[in-house]
Amino acid sequence: MKQKLTAALLSLALGVLAASGLRADSKDAITPTVAPPAQDDTPISQEFTVEDSYTGSSTTKQGSTSIGGVSNDNAHVNYVISPQIEDGFLLRFGIDAERNSFGLASNTPLPNTLQSVNAVIGADMALSDKILMRVELHPGIYSDFVDVTGNDFDMPVQIGGTYLWSKDFQIILGVQIDLKSEYPIIGLPGIRWQFADKWVLDAIPPKPRLEYDLDSSLTLYAGGEILGGTYHLNNQFGSNHVGPSASYTQLNNNICDYTEFRVGAGFVWKFTPNLSLDASAGYMPYREFDIHPDHISFDPHGTTFHNSLGDGAPYGEVGITGSF
Repeated sequence: MKQKLTAALLSLALGVLAASGLRADSKDAITPTVAPPAQDDTPISQEFTVEDSYTGSSTTKQGSTSIGGVSNDNAHVNYVISPQIEDGFLLRFGIDAERNSFGLASNTPLPNTLQSVNAVIGADMALSDKILMRVELHPGIYSDFVDVTGNDFDMPVQIGGTYLWSKDFQIILGVQIDLKSEYPIIGLPGIRWQFADKWVLDAIPPKPRLEYDLDSSLTLYAGGEILGGTYHLNNQFGSNHVGPSASYTQLNNNICDYTEFRVGAGFVWKFTPNLSLDASAGYMPYREFDIHPDHISFDPHGTTFHNSLGDGAPYGEVGITGSF
């Protein structure tokens, strides 16, 4: 059974810290842009992100039984092009790829790799002077990439709306739909608030932050991050592992929801007008692998692997983002 703590933490993060802007650097963000597109002579805008992070090894358990340490090297690349069709309406086309490479003890009943390669298809719309909306589809392959089949295809959908209360305060409602996930529909309202000249509560999942603008090119921040996704495991995944007490053949052809929570601090340095360096470090208090059948199979079994609270690991992350 999926740990109740994970559900509570995820609901808290998305509910209390839900964002007002959809970051171009993550397919997991579930809210739209907080301001209309800039009015200039450029009919097409482009944005990209390249980032990598490493989370150290933490003891992972199935129930109360330790299965050894697990570490994670996460790499993410995203590129989106946005042609402006008319005032207040932009299309979004691009590609997104993410890879989690786990360091595991021998015979650990967990995947070595969980990764995705997907298209980005969507639109930004200004419904009025104060209401903005974004809709995105992310069709692609989400799996361990051991034996890619049609079962590895998935298409998460993201829908979000922003109400521009003022230039300093926005109210948001965002929803993410992924029918293969343990939580097929997730998302709650949130805010973005510039409450002082240099301070912004930029509460945008998956990276909610409290930011301080040191100067025009350097921003310091502290906050959290929700890392993870939903992936299909190969037909022999369970058969190729032996757990603490029994064979895991029932886990063949299953779904894995991976979740990693982080807290830390960092900075964003805008070193050119179009390019920024984002670096952070901190602590990963909790991660979880929730392996379960596709819900349409109506099979109730599931297996959860996790670390104990307080037995986490440090992490470091660096990335480059650009917009043109």
